[in-house]
Amino acid sequence: MHECRHLSVALDVDGGLGLKLIQIEDIIFFECDAIINRIVVHTRDASYYTMGTLRFYVELLNNSGFNFKLVDRNNAVNLHNIAYLDKSMKMAYFDWPLTPNSKSCTLSAKHFEAVLRGYAAGKALLNF
Repeated sequence: MHECRHLSVALDVDGGLGLKLIQIEDIIFFECDAIINRIVVHTRDASYYTMGTLRFYVELLNNSGFNFKLVDRNNAVNLHNIAYLDKSMKMAYFDWPLTPNSKSCTLSAKHFEAVLRGYAAGKALLNF
């Protein structure tokens, strides 16, 4: 479906630096930051801000042909961008090999197992 391939995001928490269109495929994960009352949109190279809920963005993007999953209370990942799953720490990484600058996000135990099963069945190149 992918009719719209971009998401409008703020360059800073308060929107003072303006908006930017980012490609949805470049989003690695969303993070709910209750302290600043914003959704942080992470790409490999930067972080941006938007309003709303994680459930809203997961539903919106999945109904637009993307593959995002709510993986814990505060994170939703773009499943296509996971490069490495760490079983012991229940973490998803988006680069392989890992570097000191690799971004990661936590997964709940329940969601980690579901993501792991899905990748074991469908993505043989994932590193475990």
